[in-house]
Order: sequence, then structure tokens, then C-alpha cells
Amino acid sequence: MARLLVTVGMGPWPFDRLIEGVAPLCAAHEVFVQTGTSAVTPPCPHAPFLPLDDLRRRLAAADVVITHAGNTVRLVQRLGRVPVAVAREAARGEMGNDHQVEYLREEERSGRVVAVWDVAELPAVVAAHPRRQHLLLAERPLPGPVDGERLAATLDALCARLVR
Repeated sequence: MARLLVTVGMGPWPFDRLIEGVAPLCAAHEVFVQTGTSAVTPPCPHAPFLPLDDLRRRLAAADVVITHAGNTVRLVQRLGRVPVAVAREAARGEMGNDHQVEYLREEERSGRVVAVWDVAELPAVVAAHPRRQHLLLAERPLPGPVDGERLAATLDALCARLVR
């Protein structure tokens, strides 16, 4: 039995498809779901939103983190682990555009993430996660921290271009 944290982020977009997809995991694992604005109620402990300290504690304690393809991906990676991510899709009304799909495709190709495109596969993905995580951690380096001065210069240049 693994400890799973499922998080859909703090944005206004519901992610019912992911919440429904984790329901089968609740019988086999210790699962906590951060549901956000979802109207779906999972059959396990859950809350719509979590204070940052609580989220960080749960991220650190989880054996597997299942998340939307957003900022949580990097949080989990910075903890030295590999997240399982599902992208919100605009065509399903889960997001205003497909930036999560694009991000997850790129991360799947080169990053430390297990991408799930069909939530029905989540039980098999969770079962295989220890081995996949071990392989990805060995094969793919985590991107280094961003240089703050370089980032500020890049943003300044971008802003200057947009203002012109």
C-alpha cells in the first residue's frame, strides 16, 4: 500500500477527469486528494485547497504524487522524485488552452515525469512507479536552478520588446 497525494493545483479550473480517475486507487492505497474547484467527490480523504505548509508536508510524505501538468511537477522534481502528471485539456473544458498538454509532452520527452494521457491507466502507472522513478532519476538530470539575474534580464528584454 503506497501513500498517494493527488493535487490539481490552486487555479479556478475543475479537473473532474483526474479526480474520477483516482477513485479506483482509493481502495488499494492511502490516498489524499486536493480537489480544487472540482464538483467530483473522491471516495477517500480530500480537501478543495491546502495551505502551502500542509501541501509541502504531504508532498514530502507521499510515495507517489499525481498532479496536473503545472507547477507541482517542478516541486516534486526538486524533492528528488518523479511526479505522475495528467494534463488538463482545452477541448474537454479543463483549461482555456492546451499549454499543459504542450508542457507535459516536452517534459515526457526530456524530463523527469511520468505522463499519463488516459486516467484509466493510473492503477498500472502507480504499480510500476517505483521502477520507473528509479530509471528516470538515473537517466535524466534535473535542470539546475535558474540564475535570478539572467532571468531578470530576459524578462526585462521581453517587456521592452512588448512595449515597443
